[in-house]
Amino acid sequence: MGVAKDENPTWYELIKAFKDITGEGIILNTSFNLAGKPFVETPQEALRDFALKKFNAIYIQG
Repeated sequence: MGVAKDENPTWYELIKAFKDITGEGIILNTSFNLAGKPFVETPQEALRDFALKKFNAIYIQG
């Protein structure tokens, strides 16, 4: 099952761009938390942890 452009254009374009760059047409949406810490629940917490762990990229759907 794929993501249809007309049903969810934001995710469709994200997956397409990722595939164009990496050759992989899949993105895994998983929990986000650092070891020993609770799950991230807000965009502010996500940005904080993103900065702490120096991830390569982050996508926050608005």
